[in-house]
Amino acid sequence: MSSLSRAIPGLAIGVLAVALAGYGHSGRLQAAATPQAPNAQLVTSAAVSATSSRALLNDYCVTCHNEKLKTAGLMLDKADVQHVGAGAEVWEKVVQKVRSGAMPPAGRRRPDRQSFEAFVTWLETELDREAAAHPNPGRPADHRLNQVEYSNAIRDLLALDIDAGSLLPADESDHGFDNIADVLSISPTLLERYMLAAQKISRLAIGDPRTGPAIETFNISRSLRQDERMHEELPYDTRGGALIRHYFPLDGEYVVKIRLGRNFTDSVIRAIGTREQIDVLLDGAQVTRFKIGGECVEGSQEPKCLKTSFGYQTPQYALTADEALQVRFAAKAGMHSLGVAFVKKGA
Repeated sequence: MSSLSRAIPGLAIGVLAVALAGYGHSGRLQAAATPQAPNAQLVTSAAVSATSSRALLNDYCVTCHNEKLKTAGLMLDKADVQHVGAGAEVWEKVVQKVRSGAMPPAGRRRPDRQSFEAFVTWLETELDREAAAHPNPGRPADHRLNQVEYSNAIRDLLALDIDAGSLLPADESDHGFDNIADVLSISPTLLERYMLAAQKISRLAIGDPRTGPAIETFNISRSLRQDERMHEELPYDTRGGALIRHYFPLDGEYVVKIRLGRNFTDSVIRAIGTREQIDVLLDGAQVTRFKIGGECVEGSQEPKCLKTSFGYQTPQYALTADEALQVRFAAKAGMHSLGVAFVKKGA
């Protein structure tokens, strides 16, 4: 990794990164209105309407729509007229056919218009009353976990800290909220990402002794000023560098190699004439301290301080000084904080 002059470069660490997919459902809480005591007069009226409606059905409908013939799949001889709401789907069909004039069919005997209208109106009233008393909220949306919820679920279940943002697409939001089921859509592409994340996390959680060495590089932007302490977990007497949260997949030895920032040709180490100290820390504890820079004074005849012979008017030391910035250390499997930073002058 490279940075500005006197800026820490990227780190190369032998590690793996991983993740899993969580999925959830969310119910909807609904307040139920306290039912009022039924009015005796209304109950009597309903009973009379149900009785007269049954008589009308028997006279004009049951001849075809009965348990034996099952015309159009309707068995009105067994339909419960006393409790229209219990068979709302059947009675909705009856209302639709009667209102449209399709039933009774042309050429068949029909009731007088007043009785016909009263029957349909009564059915519609009963259906509306049932719908008002027991509204259908529709199918609840599947509620998947957003990235924060997903990370928390993995942490709680597997004791793993993951970066869900690197594993899953960004969550959609509505009015600033990213945990609303209606906007947390699920697509084949998203499911595929969840499956890939699950594979990575499961391998990380279970571990594999056959895992071979791997290298991961962390870069610091060239434009980042590194004059002050860069992270709250780094010591107060440091400046620049970086604090990296990383998961170490196995108990074993790991290597950190630091590459300092170069000039615009990415060849000469910038500000190498100044003496600097660089700390490498694991979970806040110092692993090692490097000293670098300020070793080649004008006129020095040390081999490393001689000017290069292939066009550079600069010592070899300014090209290769950071090759020795490498340390090997033992670490337990799990999430660790790896810090690399300059020591402030006078600290």
